Amino acid sequence: MKRVTFFLLLLLIVLHVSSCKKFLEEQSQTDIIPRSASALNELLMGAAYTGNNGSGINPAIRFLDDDATHDHFFFKKGDIYYAYTWQPASTSKSLDAGALQWSVLYPRILTCNVVLDYAPKVTGTTAEIENVTGQAYLLRAFYYFRLVNFYAKPYSDKLSNPNLDLGVPLILSSGLSLEGQPRNTVAEVYKQITDDLNKGIEQLQRNGKNNSVFRINHIAGSLLASRVYMQMGDWQKAIEAATFVLNNKSDLMDLNTWGTTDADTKTIVDSKNPETLWAFGSAQEVIYQSDDASLYRLSSDLLNSFEDGDLRTSIYIKNNKSNKSPSYPFPSAIGQSFRVSEALLNRAEAYAQLNKLGQTANAQLALNDLNTLRKKRFTPATYHDLVSTSPDDLLKKCYDEKRRELFGEEYHRWFDLRRHGMPSITHVFHENESQVLSYVLKDHDPGYIFQIPKSAMDKNSKLIGNPEPEVRIGH
Repeated sequence: MKRVTFFLLLLLIVLHVSSCKKFLEEQSQTDIIPRSASALNELLMGAAYTGNNGSGINPAIRFLDDDATHDHFFFKKGDIYYAYTWQPASTSKSLDAGALQWSVLYPRILTCNVVLDYAPKVTGTTAEIENVTGQAYLLRAFYYFRLVNFYAKPYSDKLSNPNLDLGVPLILSSGLSLEGQPRNTVAEVYKQITDDLNKGIEQLQRNGKNNSVFRINHIAGSLLASRVYMQMGDWQKAIEAATFVLNNKSDLMDLNTWGTTDADTKTIVDSKNPETLWAFGSAQEVIYQSDDASLYRLSSDLLNSFEDGDLRTSIYIKNNKSNKSPSYPFPSAIGQSFRVSEALLNRAEAYAQLNKLGQTANAQLALNDLNTLRKKRFTPATYHDLVSTSPDDLLKKCYDEKRRELFGEEYHRWFDLRRHGMPSITHVFHENESQVLSYVLKDHDPGYIFQIPKSAMDKNSKLIGNPEPEVRIGH
């Protein structure tokens, strides 16, 4: 096995490991190798997990979907404008919404590769080694899942062919670099993701059950698997993965007893939320630190979708903005989390999709999952069971409930819009005090797929870029 060069690991440390201690022993003047499972564990925590040392995940991505709207005029256009109006990367005055994903996620994947390459050679018990490699497999799957959903066509869209559509380069060894690697197909990337998920879940089920909420575990891995199978349109496997989650952890927060919420001290996206399976990331991934961000609020379309008596309107929302995360990115604040409620929502939709295919016994199962969640979100006086009038009506209820529950968390809405057919979206922008312009992301618009960064294209002649969207002109 090739040794990891000192330069390579030093680069990882500089980029991601400001808090990581001495976890490597020097092998020579040019090469260093990890010696123990605990060394791999520190490397993983310092350079593979998204943390408070600056993850680089661009929060402007949160302004791409239909859950955000520009609220009022400001004397200048801020950085968010370019993501919000889906401008091509070549016109952006700042780093575009997608560019950072490539430069941040691949180094994390490289760290996972280092761990997996060196695990057979380090000291430690089988349990210690499987715990760290299980995490590495799941993290690598998670990062490739993000990459392929940012930079490639959706797996199951009517205009997609995953066996031919270009995905992202698969780098599966610490001895390989991105330079000279072509893009694998979407199907090949998803095959790797599911392989990694299976290995990671199996290993962590044996030896990672006691991991803290800040480490990915087999239950969180199964929730990720349900997401992956939803994207692939494999409804039965999505049901199985979500059911595994719910069989192992079914806690739901009851908003009737939640009490007064304070986005700075008692947040929905938090390690202490009883639903949380995995808490990760930094508040900087959620809060855009600029005056520009104060000009945006939740869209009327989202706000109007809530029913009377829905407690989420007062607990998840404040002043027409998300109240799920800290109002300021405190160093210790968590940015994102996997929650039990998503497992119910994923399973409900998968049941509804099977119902639409003619397996009608699944309709009531879908409603049961939706109602299980809703009972914890409404006051007893206003709660009512959902019923459906048709397969399409049931699917819409699943889509709407997921949007109400998970808005602003991770990239659920953006990924779902891609999966649901990449529909046209219109954003309004207050150009000045009297003029409001409309910007349109068309049906199946190239703007639904991020541009591979120019810096990556310049270094790798084998990379084929994605079609660049048109410059958006407001009307």
